[in-house]
Amino acid sequence: MGMAQTNMIKIPLVKALRMIGMYATAKLGAQLRAVAFVVIYLFLAQTFILKVPVEQVFSVVLGVGATIVGLAFFLEGLFLGIMPLGEQCGLRLPPKMGSLGVAIFAVIIGVTATLAEPAISFLKLQGSVVKCWDAPLLYLVLNRGSTWLVFAIAVGVGLAVLLGVFRFIYGWPFKPAVFIMMPILLVIGFICEQDPILRPLANLAWDTGGATTGPVTVPLVIALGIGVSKIAGGNKGGASGLGVITLASGLPVLAVFALGFFLLPQVPGPSTPGVFFSPDPLIRSKAEYVAGSEEALVSLARQAVADDFLREAEFRAAFPGAGLEAERPAEIQPASTGDAKTLVSGKLLSSLKDALMAVLPLTLVLVITILIVVRERIRETDATLLGIAFTIIGMFLFGFGMERGISSLGSQAGAALPHAYEQTVRNDEAVVVQGVDRSSRFIVPGPTGAKPYIWINDGKGPKAVPFDKTQMQEATGIYRYIPVEDAVFSRWGRIAGLAAVLVFVFVLGFGATLAEPSLAALGITVEELTTGMYKKSTLVSMVAVGVGFGMAAGFGRILFNLPLAWLLGIPYAVALVLTMVSSEEFAAIAWDSAGVTTGPITVPLVIAAGLGIGKGAGAGALGGAFGVVACASVFPILAVLLSGIINNARTKKVLPFKSIL
Repeated sequence: MGMAQTNMIKIPLVKALRMIGMYATAKLGAQLRAVAFVVIYLFLAQTFILKVPVEQVFSVVLGVGATIVGLAFFLEGLFLGIMPLGEQCGLRLPPKMGSLGVAIFAVIIGVTATLAEPAISFLKLQGSVVKCWDAPLLYLVLNRGSTWLVFAIAVGVGLAVLLGVFRFIYGWPFKPAVFIMMPILLVIGFICEQDPILRPLANLAWDTGGATTGPVTVPLVIALGIGVSKIAGGNKGGASGLGVITLASGLPVLAVFALGFFLLPQVPGPSTPGVFFSPDPLIRSKAEYVAGSEEALVSLARQAVADDFLREAEFRAAFPGAGLEAERPAEIQPASTGDAKTLVSGKLLSSLKDALMAVLPLTLVLVITILIVVRERIRETDATLLGIAFTIIGMFLFGFGMERGISSLGSQAGAALPHAYEQTVRNDEAVVVQGVDRSSRFIVPGPTGAKPYIWINDGKGPKAVPFDKTQMQEATGIYRYIPVEDAVFSRWGRIAGLAAVLVFVFVLGFGATLAEPSLAALGITVEELTTGMYKKSTLVSMVAVGVGFGMAAGFGRILFNLPLAWLLGIPYAVALVLTMVSSEEFAAIAWDSAGVTTGPITVPLVIAAGLGIGKGAGAGALGGAFGVVACASVFPILAVLLSGIINNARTKKVLPFKSIL
């Protein structure tokens, strides 16, 4: 036989570009469908129902577009580069290093994968929302201690990956892990609920579980597991990739709890600005620890004065040698074109640096493991390098667009929701009337008694408005009228407005979940495992209903200031009972369904909206606005478990054999 020849198929450039365009359009379309409903729904509801215009529309649209394109590049890069590297490590490591080596590698992979999760980077952006005196511990871990927070989450994910790999190797069942992990988390959650210092951090801790199970960790762990399972002899004892997402959602929560208990003795309790910045030696030392240094604490105090949270007299009493001049420039000059370009270029460089720091450590761990430990060449090097480049580009675009788009839109929507049930003070439409004296006022009888009124002209013509003596300067005869808009649902009462908010949030959660691509993939897996007895459409609809109810419960907790520990404890207790009567495989499916719904777009959007409405409800400053993601994760578990039990009962009437459900 002669030498084999490889026939290369030549494709014209125009046709090749057309094929690439079709492929790129399909990938972008998948991400666009995942976010289109949420973005359009928020735009329309905020503008036409809540009657609050969306601010900086162009910037928001640009940010959302960059986020979508970035996520498409990011996911494509994962499948081309990162996941094949993970599977190759999983195939070759066990024979080379044994169980101990695989365990060490699993922990390293879990830590570095967490650093690359897009939603984790978003959590660090929320530090500016929290006031240091309202929730000192939460402020600390979201600002100066954000690296500690990310490290704690990463350690939790690393341990979860370690346990998951051992499940692949030894065929450990899923249920015992849940029956051990969840009661521990719930007990610690109830303990934190009783401590005013720990409570805000506990709310954040529960949300980190949803932020970790994103597009990096889940596919990489599954790819690693596939490789390990092949070497270990297949699927022992029914163990599979199912269930690892649950571990990766729970153990980071435990790690953040541990971080909170470690830092607890070093931070002061929640207080007023005057107390937090007081010169008392014990409080001062703890306040400086929260701020990072004496200079940083003075800077925070200056900003508190500038924002009217701290009086000048309190500042001067707390910091006798410091001045306020640093926070009070004589005149703020508009930024020049050069300054604007510098600002944008600075943000671009910062986003690029964050992308490199997130992707390169994970990539280097995988590459070094293959080249040095396993001593093999990397398969399909060209595709792998292209995938790594795509991952970096995607992370860069995602990070740059997230703050401008999803975060801004979510915050605006959350801040606009209180318009549904409470009056809005329009300081931006204030009218100043001069020459007002006692003769300018007149009395108008009403259902609650006679009230003074005054005539004003707001540009639309003269009209009589209620007189507010707090806005009157008797010495100068100047009166300042501030319009107050009624709540959107005022004619039906405050309860109707609150109910409308919860319905709004339910529809948001339901619609966002239906478009989640990872949930559709899980639905296909479930339909195959159950040989068609449990349909993909059933799983998707049940999870969507669960997320909708969970988000409504989470926002209801913010509005009515309910304890998160109870709101999570009761559903989780019921879920554990239902898990006992479900099969091993289906229980893992139900618990994993909670993790796949909290994607890299859903998590930032929900957290931003929760913090936005939390400001109006008085919960945002105390960290009470965190916890919505946790609520959106537990209710899908209940919905899927219940539907599985009902479906199993119906199936047994028709087919008298044991079902996977």
